[in-house]
Amino acid sequence: MHTLRGPRVLLALKTALAVSLAWGVAQRMPGTIDEYPYYAPLGALSAMYPTVLGSVRTGLQTVAGLALGILLAAGVLLVGSPNLVTIGLAVGIGVLLSGVRRLGAGAEYVPMAALFVLIVGGQDAGSYSLGYLVQMAVGVAIGLVVNVAVFPPLDFRTARLQLDRLQGVVVDYLGDVAGELASPGSTAGRDWAQRNHELARLTGEVREAVDASALSARGNPRVVLRRRARGTDPGYAALAQLERVVFHLRDLTDALRALYDADRHGWTVPGPVAAGLADAVEAGARCVRAWAHDEDTAAPAAEVRALLGRLYAGPVDPSEVQQRLVLAAGQDLQRLVDVLDPPAP
Repeated sequence: MHTLRGPRVLLALKTALAVSLAWGVAQRMPGTIDEYPYYAPLGALSAMYPTVLGSVRTGLQTVAGLALGILLAAGVLLVGSPNLVTIGLAVGIGVLLSGVRRLGAGAEYVPMAALFVLIVGGQDAGSYSLGYLVQMAVGVAIGLVVNVAVFPPLDFRTARLQLDRLQGVVVDYLGDVAGELASPGSTAGRDWAQRNHELARLTGEVREAVDASALSARGNPRVVLRRRARGTDPGYAALAQLERVVFHLRDLTDALRALYDADRHGWTVPGPVAAGLADAVEAGARCVRAWAHDEDTAAPAAEVRALLGRLYAGPVDPSEVQQRLVLAAGQDLQRLVDVLDPPAP
């Protein structure tokens, strides 16, 4: 039921209002312009976008695309009257021009405007072009005014929910890793590899949500009020930390996967080492959970460092590949914790 969510319902109501206002204004335009009132509602519709900046960009691109298409049709009319050849030529050139990236949403209007001027405008192409362009521009302007004046969309909640989701996944993942360490060799590494891919995909989705929230704030008058109340960071600060946490978590599990890869070697991780790593990873999960809940991370971070210190103090020989992997896993976990609780200089 995504279509019935609050922001979508609000956008639908605002679009209906903008189209109605555009239709009313279009019928009161001076001169021959009022002969083409149906284009004003279309302009209002094209300018309605979920974000203020998106509305401005889309509206301006639409008018620019129309103007370019009209100019193209005018150039064709200078060559000759509308016929099979000139109409096809205009549309072909319009399709080529629509490939200009800067036109954005207005790209599709280039060949369409040229076609309408040549076929619908016909012998009265000048008046038609003027009415077409002015009515569309009026509709776009009305759409922009409505979108800015009536509850301009500002959505930080979606980004916050996505960040919470990623934080929960990281905590659960660390808990699972600790459980697997308590029973060495139970996964053979394949599940961890898949979960690493899913973690990377989810991180990308969260960044998209935060980017969308930031976009909704650009040019939005509600940001001034929010800045005074709760700030305007859509979540980039928390996302930056989470991305670093995910990076070290993936490195940690890569080291553990290599350590427990039974297909490549016959290593056996000593019980005390596995148990020490499991306790440290579990403490790391508590550190992430505390950070996600805006609680003090100092205590769980100190516990992780103490557990790793005891692990390093044991009989670890860095010259052996197996023991280097143990050290690498511990270092990745410590870097993860350092992101959330930076050590004192």
